[in-house]
Amino acid sequence: MTEPIRIELPTMYGMKSVNAYLFLNPEPVLIDCGEKTKASWEALQSALSVYNLAIKDLKKIIITHAHVDHIGMAGRIVEESGAEVWVNKYCYDWAVDTDQMWKRRMVMMEKHILGDMPPNGDGENFKKMLFSFMGAVMDAWDTLPAEKVHTFPMEGTLKIGDGDWQIIYAPGHTNMQTCFYQKEKKWLIGADMLLSITPTPVIEFKLDDPSKRQRGLAEMLQSFEKMKTLEIDTVFPGHYEPFSNHRRLIEAQVRRIHMRKDATYELIKDGKNRFYELFDVLYTNRMNMPGMSMLRGYLDLLIDENRIEESIEDGYTAYHLV
Repeated sequence: MTEPIRIELPTMYGMKSVNAYLFLNPEPVLIDCGEKTKASWEALQSALSVYNLAIKDLKKIIITHAHVDHIGMAGRIVEESGAEVWVNKYCYDWAVDTDQMWKRRMVMMEKHILGDMPPNGDGENFKKMLFSFMGAVMDAWDTLPAEKVHTFPMEGTLKIGDGDWQIIYAPGHTNMQTCFYQKEKKWLIGADMLLSITPTPVIEFKLDDPSKRQRGLAEMLQSFEKMKTLEIDTVFPGHYEPFSNHRRLIEAQVRRIHMRKDATYELIKDGKNRFYELFDVLYTNRMNMPGMSMLRGYLDLLIDENRIEESIEDGYTAYHLV
């Protein structure tokens, strides 16, 4: 059985690149595919040429989760190659009705981030950043033709390359993420579940109720526990270099999450009761969406532990010790 071939593609995100993985036999298959940008297209062409392949030779694209850096270029690849695109059932609507799904996510982001930002320069600056980001995402992500999109289940096995891979549902970073595990080789295609830096749970709506927000960080901690049960020699992550010792990495990241959660608690104890007040201390001079998503997660964990409670005061969410 041949090892996945890592293809590093440029991305608009802070980690600078995203990984696609190529399988050559019995036919050229790509796991994830980057964003629809000129730089990403050229990087993929160059990487394929090393194996005497062109984009038109790709037969199948398998998507771990429907984020722009993992699915955005699929539409252009399909146009060039006629390849089939395989997604899990939770990604299907994102693949074929991208605009509508993004509108739903924006409602959730505006409510749970913009709604708790102050009506001053910081709030306005973040609003501009959010809408600029959304515009960039939509430019780099084409809706796929439904006839080219197929679904795989959330569990069971999937034939990838010359081997069978176990499908592992791993919510947290997003509620539609799947990883692929090759038991005999002890390989994991880890998507954005296992990274050398702590993954960030995105702000998104619940699968079963789009009017409610998914509590991503709590789910990510549960998925970490699932990952720890697997015997893995090599993780092939969605970003950065492949690595080993996944349990040690998970333990370090979980410790940091709880450390930051406890720091959030201490700030609330000291009288920092609003989301933007907490953010201003924890992420000084770093106006960014990943930080805001993580802070929302720390607050969720503290509420789940019955250490704090939330209420609406003067139009903003306030947090107080129980």
